[in-house]
Amino acid sequence: MPTIGNMLWRIGALLGIGEQLAWSRDAGFEGVGFHASAGVAGQWRGIDPGHCTAADRQRLRGELADFAFVEVHAPLGITLRDASLRTDLTALGPTLAFAGDVGARVLTVHATLPAKRDCPDAPDAWLDLMRELAARAAAAQLTVGLEITDGFDAVVGWGLPSVGVTLDVGHMLLPAYRHILSRNGGFGPLIRRLGNSLVHLHLHDVAGTTDHVEIGTGTVPFGEIAEALRHLAYRRSATLELNPDRVSPEGIRRSADRIRAWLHPAGPV
Repeated sequence: MPTIGNMLWRIGALLGIGEQLAWSRDAGFEGVGFHASAGVAGQWRGIDPGHCTAADRQRLRGELADFAFVEVHAPLGITLRDASLRTDLTALGPTLAFAGDVGARVLTVHATLPAKRDCPDAPDAWLDLMRELAARAAAAQLTVGLEITDGFDAVVGWGLPSVGVTLDVGHMLLPAYRHILSRNGGFGPLIRRLGNSLVHLHLHDVAGTTDHVEIGTGTVPFGEIAEALRHLAYRRSATLELNPDRVSPEGIRRSADRIRAWLHPAGPV
Protein backbone atom coordinates (compact mmCIF):
# COMPACT_ATOMS: atom_id res chain seq x y z
CA MET A 1 0.00 0.00 0.00
CA PRO A 2 1.38 3.45 -0.86
CA THR A 3 2.40 5.86 1.86
CA ILE A 4 -0.16 8.70 1.92
CA GLY A 5 0.86 12.33 2.41
CA ASN A 6 -0.82 15.73 2.50
CA MET A 7 0.17 18.74 0.37
CA LEU A 8 0.73 21.77 2.60
CA TRP A 9 -1.07 24.62 0.88
CA ARG A 10 -3.57 25.78 3.45
CA ILE A 11 -5.77 23.84 5.85
CA GLY A 12 -8.93 25.83 6.45
CA ALA A 13 -7.32 28.99 7.83
CA LEU A 14 -4.00 30.27 6.51
CA LEU A 15 -1.78 28.26 8.84
CA GLY A 16 1.99 28.46 8.99
CA ILE A 17 4.01 25.50 7.73
CA GLY A 18 4.71 24.32 11.30
CA GLU A 19 1.00 24.31 12.11
CA GLN A 20 0.21 22.46 8.88
CA LEU A 21 2.84 19.84 9.73
CA ALA A 22 1.26 19.33 13.15
CA TRP A 23 -2.24 19.10 11.67
CA SER A 24 -1.12 16.55 9.06
CA ARG A 25 0.61 14.46 11.71
CA ASP A 26 -2.45 14.54 13.96
CA ALA A 27 -4.68 13.61 11.02
CA GLY A 28 -2.66 10.43 10.50
CA PHE A 29 -0.80 11.35 7.33
CA GLU A 30 2.44 9.44 6.90
CA GLY A 31 4.02 12.03 4.61
CA VAL A 32 3.80 15.66 3.52
CA GLY A 33 4.50 17.74 0.47
CA PHE A 34 5.09 21.44 -0.01
CA HIS A 35 6.03 23.86 -2.76
CA ALA A 36 9.51 25.34 -2.94
CA SER A 37 8.14 28.86 -3.20
CA ALA A 38 6.66 31.38 -0.81
CA GLY A 39 3.13 30.78 -2.08
CA VAL A 40 0.57 33.53 -2.62
CA ALA A 41 0.03 36.07 0.14
CA GLY A 42 -3.30 35.51 1.87
CA GLN A 43 -4.02 32.33 -0.12
CA TRP A 44 -1.49 29.56 0.51
CA ARG A 45 2.03 29.01 1.80
CA GLY A 46 5.15 27.16 0.76
CA ILE A 47 8.83 27.55 1.61
CA ASP A 48 11.11 29.71 -0.53
CA PRO A 49 14.58 28.08 -0.67
CA GLY A 50 16.12 31.50 -1.31
CA HIS A 51 15.00 32.66 2.12
CA CYS A 52 15.80 29.43 3.94
CA THR A 53 19.24 29.57 5.59
CA ALA A 54 21.40 26.57 6.41
CA ALA A 55 20.17 26.75 10.00
CA ASP A 56 16.56 26.98 8.80
CA ARG A 57 17.05 23.92 6.61
CA GLN A 58 18.57 21.93 9.44
CA ARG A 59 15.65 22.84 11.70
CA LEU A 60 13.13 21.96 9.00
CA ARG A 61 14.82 18.63 8.38
CA GLY A 62 14.32 17.82 12.05
CA GLU A 63 10.65 18.84 11.92
CA LEU A 64 10.10 16.61 8.89
CA ALA A 65 11.92 13.61 10.32
CA ASP A 66 8.75 12.17 11.87
CA PHE A 67 7.22 11.62 8.43
CA ALA A 68 7.89 8.54 6.32
CA PHE A 69 8.35 10.66 3.21
CA VAL A 70 8.60 14.29 2.19
CA GLU A 71 7.82 15.63 -1.29
CA VAL A 72 9.13 18.98 -2.47
CA HIS A 73 7.27 20.44 -5.45
CA ALA A 74 9.44 22.62 -7.68
CA PRO A 75 8.17 26.17 -8.26
CA LEU A 76 5.34 26.33 -10.80
CA GLY A 77 7.43 28.75 -12.83
CA ILE A 78 9.88 25.94 -13.65
CA THR A 79 8.78 23.54 -16.38
CA LEU A 80 11.28 21.35 -18.20
CA ARG A 81 10.73 21.96 -21.92
CA ASP A 82 12.34 20.69 -25.08
CA ALA A 83 13.42 24.13 -26.33
CA SER A 84 15.05 25.28 -23.07
CA LEU A 85 15.93 22.09 -21.22
CA ARG A 86 19.48 23.02 -20.19
CA THR A 87 18.34 26.43 -18.91
CA ASP A 88 15.38 24.87 -17.10
CA LEU A 89 17.64 22.35 -15.36
CA THR A 90 19.95 25.15 -14.24
CA ALA A 91 16.93 26.97 -12.77
CA LEU A 92 15.94 23.75 -10.99
CA GLY A 93 19.35 23.45 -9.29
CA PRO A 94 18.63 25.45 -6.11
CA THR A 95 15.37 23.58 -5.53
CA LEU A 96 17.09 20.23 -5.96
CA ALA A 97 19.75 21.21 -3.44
CA PHE A 98 17.08 22.46 -1.03
CA ALA A 99 15.12 19.19 -1.32
CA GLY A 100 18.24 17.23 -0.48
CA ASP A 101 19.05 19.50 2.45
CA VAL A 102 15.63 19.00 4.10
CA GLY A 103 15.62 15.24 3.57
CA ALA A 104 12.97 15.02 0.86
CA ARG A 105 12.44 11.68 -0.83
CA VAL A 106 10.70 13.03 -3.95
CA LEU A 107 11.18 16.21 -5.98
CA THR A 108 8.27 16.77 -8.35
CA VAL A 109 8.83 19.07 -11.32
CA HIS A 110 6.51 19.86 -14.21
CA ALA A 111 7.78 18.82 -17.63
CA THR A 112 6.47 18.93 -21.18
CA LEU A 113 7.82 16.10 -23.27
CA PRO A 114 7.18 16.16 -27.02
CA ALA A 115 4.72 13.49 -28.13
CA LYS A 116 6.78 10.70 -29.68
CA ARG A 117 4.33 10.10 -32.51
CA ASP A 118 4.80 13.69 -33.74
CA CYS A 119 8.53 14.04 -33.12
CA PRO A 120 10.00 10.52 -33.01
CA ASP A 121 13.54 11.44 -31.94
CA ALA A 122 12.81 14.35 -29.62
CA PRO A 123 12.23 12.52 -26.30
CA ASP A 124 15.51 10.61 -26.72
CA ALA A 125 17.35 13.93 -27.06
CA TRP A 126 16.58 14.40 -23.35
CA LEU A 127 18.39 11.28 -22.27
CA ASP A 128 21.87 12.71 -21.63
CA LEU A 129 20.50 15.59 -19.58
CA MET A 130 18.15 13.29 -17.69
CA ARG A 131 21.13 11.10 -16.85
CA GLU A 132 22.83 14.15 -15.39
CA LEU A 133 19.69 14.98 -13.40
CA ALA A 134 19.43 11.40 -12.17
CA ALA A 135 23.02 11.48 -10.94
CA ARG A 136 22.42 14.74 -9.07
CA ALA A 137 19.20 13.38 -7.58
CA ALA A 138 20.90 10.19 -6.43
CA ALA A 139 23.68 12.21 -4.81
CA ALA A 140 20.99 14.15 -2.90
CA GLN A 141 19.31 10.83 -1.95
CA LEU A 142 16.04 11.66 -3.66
CA THR A 143 14.04 10.76 -6.76
CA VAL A 144 12.80 13.26 -9.35
CA GLY A 145 9.23 12.73 -10.49
CA LEU A 146 8.40 14.44 -13.77
CA GLU A 147 4.78 15.59 -13.63
CA ILE A 148 3.77 15.04 -17.24
CA THR A 149 0.59 14.41 -19.18
CA ASP A 150 2.23 12.79 -22.23
CA GLY A 151 5.53 11.23 -23.24
CA PHE A 152 5.23 8.41 -20.68
CA ASP A 153 6.88 5.85 -22.95
CA ALA A 154 9.97 8.02 -23.26
CA VAL A 155 10.48 8.07 -19.48
CA VAL A 156 9.95 4.31 -19.26
CA GLY A 157 12.48 3.85 -22.06
CA TRP A 158 15.13 5.87 -20.22
CA GLY A 159 15.10 3.34 -17.38
CA LEU A 160 16.62 5.80 -14.91
CA PRO A 161 16.16 4.76 -11.25
CA SER A 162 16.28 8.34 -9.95
CA VAL A 163 14.08 9.99 -12.60
CA GLY A 164 10.53 8.79 -13.19
CA VAL A 165 6.93 9.97 -13.36
CA THR A 166 4.77 11.76 -10.81
CA LEU A 167 1.33 10.81 -12.14
CA ASP A 168 -1.33 13.42 -11.36
CA VAL A 169 -4.55 11.45 -11.79
CA GLY A 170 -6.80 14.50 -11.63
CA HIS A 171 -4.99 16.40 -14.35
CA MET A 172 -5.36 13.46 -16.74
CA LEU A 173 -9.16 13.86 -16.60
CA LEU A 174 -9.20 17.56 -17.44
CA PRO A 175 -10.63 18.30 -20.91
CA ALA A 176 -7.22 19.18 -22.36
CA TYR A 177 -5.75 15.77 -21.50
CA ARG A 178 -8.62 13.27 -21.61
CA HIS A 179 -7.78 12.26 -25.17
CA ILE A 180 -4.23 11.41 -24.04
CA LEU A 181 -5.53 9.23 -21.23
CA SER A 182 -7.86 7.54 -23.71
CA ARG A 183 -4.99 6.98 -26.13
CA ASN A 184 -3.10 5.26 -23.30
CA GLY A 185 -6.06 2.97 -22.62
CA GLY A 186 -7.16 4.58 -19.35
CA PHE A 187 -5.54 4.60 -15.94
CA GLY A 188 -5.15 0.84 -15.52
CA PRO A 189 -3.08 0.21 -18.68
CA LEU A 190 -1.12 3.44 -18.21
CA ILE A 191 -0.10 2.61 -14.64
CA ARG A 192 0.83 -0.96 -15.57
CA ARG A 193 2.96 0.29 -18.45
CA LEU A 194 4.73 2.82 -16.24
CA GLY A 195 5.76 0.05 -13.85
CA ASN A 196 8.89 0.99 -11.90
CA SER A 197 8.97 4.38 -13.64
CA LEU A 198 5.97 5.43 -11.53
CA VAL A 199 7.73 7.06 -8.58
CA HIS A 200 4.98 9.19 -7.05
CA LEU A 201 1.27 10.04 -7.31
CA HIS A 202 -0.80 13.19 -6.90
CA LEU A 203 -4.35 12.33 -5.87
CA HIS A 204 -7.43 14.53 -6.11
CA ASP A 205 -10.83 14.31 -7.73
CA VAL A 206 -12.33 16.15 -10.70
CA ALA A 207 -15.91 17.40 -11.02
CA GLY A 208 -16.51 18.55 -14.58
CA THR A 209 -13.73 21.05 -15.30
CA THR A 210 -12.92 21.63 -11.62
CA ASP A 211 -10.00 19.69 -10.16
CA HIS A 212 -8.41 19.34 -6.73
CA VAL A 213 -11.78 18.57 -5.15
CA GLU A 214 -12.56 16.08 -2.37
CA ILE A 215 -11.79 12.49 -3.28
CA GLY A 216 -14.94 10.47 -3.90
CA THR A 217 -17.00 13.46 -5.06
CA GLY A 218 -15.93 13.48 -8.72
CA THR A 219 -15.22 11.21 -11.66
CA VAL A 220 -11.68 9.89 -11.08
CA PRO A 221 -11.92 6.05 -11.16
CA PHE A 222 -9.98 5.37 -7.98
CA GLY A 223 -11.05 1.72 -7.95
CA GLU A 224 -9.36 1.16 -11.32
CA ILE A 225 -6.29 3.07 -10.16
CA ALA A 226 -6.07 1.06 -6.93
CA GLU A 227 -6.35 -2.24 -8.81
CA ALA A 228 -3.48 -1.26 -11.12
CA LEU A 229 -1.33 -0.17 -8.16
CA ARG A 230 -1.95 -3.50 -6.45
CA HIS A 231 -0.94 -5.23 -9.69
CA LEU A 232 2.39 -3.37 -9.52
CA ALA A 233 2.72 -4.02 -5.77
CA TYR A 234 3.24 -0.26 -5.61
CA ARG A 235 4.83 0.67 -2.29
CA ARG A 236 6.03 4.18 -2.98
CA SER A 237 4.25 7.41 -2.07
CA ALA A 238 1.21 9.50 -2.94
CA THR A 239 0.27 13.06 -1.97
CA LEU A 240 -3.28 14.34 -1.65
CA GLU A 241 -3.52 17.65 -3.52
CA LEU A 242 -6.76 19.21 -2.31
CA ASN A 243 -7.57 22.87 -2.97
CA PRO A 244 -8.31 24.47 0.41
CA ASP A 245 -10.90 26.76 -1.23
CA ARG A 246 -12.85 23.65 -2.29
CA VAL A 247 -12.09 21.13 0.45
CA SER A 248 -12.54 21.63 4.20
CA PRO A 249 -10.18 20.12 6.78
CA GLU A 250 -12.85 17.46 7.37
CA GLY A 251 -12.91 16.81 3.61
CA ILE A 252 -9.15 16.26 3.65
CA ARG A 253 -9.57 13.63 6.36
CA ARG A 254 -12.45 11.97 4.48
CA SER A 255 -10.35 11.91 1.31
CA ALA A 256 -7.49 10.16 3.11
CA ASP A 257 -9.91 7.58 4.56
CA ARG A 258 -11.43 6.89 1.13
CA ILE A 259 -8.03 6.50 -0.52
CA ARG A 260 -6.88 4.06 2.16
CA ALA A 261 -10.09 2.08 1.71
CA TRP A 262 -9.62 1.87 -2.05
CA LEU A 263 -5.99 0.89 -1.73
CA HIS A 264 -6.61 -1.79 0.89
CA PRO A 265 -6.11 -5.24 -0.67
CA ALA A 266 -9.78 -6.05 0.00
CA GLY A 267 -10.85 -3.07 -2.12
CA PRO A 268 -13.29 -0.26 -1.25
CA VAL A 269 -15.19 -0.46 2.03
